[in-house]
Amino acid sequence: MVLVNEETNERYKGLIEKLSEAEVEKLKGNSNFTFAWNEEQGALVYKLMIKGKKEILGLVSVADIREEFRLHINLLEASKKHRGKGKGIKNIPGCLLAFVCRVSFRKGYGGFVSLLPKTYLIDYYQKNYGFVQVGRQLAIFGNNSKVLVGKFLEDEEV
Repeated sequence: MVLVNEETNERYKGLIEKLSEAEVEKLKGNSNFTFAWNEEQGALVYKLMIKGKKEILGLVSVADIREEFRLHINLLEASKKHRGKGKGIKNIPGCLLAFVCRVSFRKGYGGFVSLLPKTYLIDYYQKNYGFVQVGRQLAIFGNNSKVLVGKFLEDEEV
């Protein structure tokens, strides 16, 4: 997976790892993130970093809805300095979303991933990542998930 410095176009190898329950608890009061990540204990929480660095660039919390053969994204967030205009590193949300799609394929769920976005983000997820509206939620699956994995995780296999 490739992360890109928005200002210099320098490219970095990204790495996503699962956080332990203790690491999730340590996120309490972390000023780099807005959401209450410590409340995600019991969910699968992953961090995105530049390989060889310790800074957490983004986080995603995922629930495995086995009976529906899907993964549900509870929370997804880029750290404060890597979002909006003038962000340092781009592709953070895309890499995290593609990672969850890949996990869904590997579990035999066909890339089926859902999330419940804030209203103002619905168009963003649809235009930038290929999500479709399903009731109140957005979902991605099948070929759209494969496209996302190919775009953001590049050489990595589904």
